[in-house]
Amino acid sequence: MDNPPAHSFSRSPVQEVFCLCTRGSDAEPLTLTVPRPYPGWPHIRGRITDMIDGAGEISRITGCTLQYTDLIPVVDGMELPGIEDIGRVLSGRFNCFVDTAKSEIMLIGTKIPDTEGSVFSMDNRPGTPGWTLIFTMSIERPSGFVSGESVVNWFDAARAGIHGLFDLIVPEEIVQSLR
Repeated sequence: MDNPPAHSFSRSPVQEVFCLCTRGSDAEPLTLTVPRPYPGWPHIRGRITDMIDGAGEISRITGCTLQYTDLIPVVDGMELPGIEDIGRVLSGRFNCFVDTAKSEIMLIGTKIPDTEGSVFSMDNRPGTPGWTLIFTMSIERPSGFVSGESVVNWFDAARAGIHGLFDLIVPEEIVQSLR
């Protein structure tokens, strides 16, 4: 998968990045949470590498998850795409299921082998004005990794997949306001 360059936003909407590596049923998962301000992918990638380096036996890593939570400021009167609109956009590219009750779209399979995803969308949550988007990529079933580099490569691909979803979903007018 081609990994696009990072967005060059002067005002990053990223509120939090969460990374998880599961290590079989008998070991604690490895987790990394990066709150705002968003330090950029190279910094997070370095922290993921450090986390994996401390994991011990790489082959015991059976799953990974990457989640970006974005809070996008919106101007009053700006028309935001609803969950059904987002579902229509994504269904042209992915096998997906729209759960309007949960404001979530589940992506059954992505361009990353054995990886599923989801997009949660909600505007003006209580105490959180703006448009919240939560993008998640996860390995579907237990996998075995052969090296720390292969784990980091999965996170790179997941970040690229999330980046692509953001570009499909967020209207250009909003993207320009973040630059």
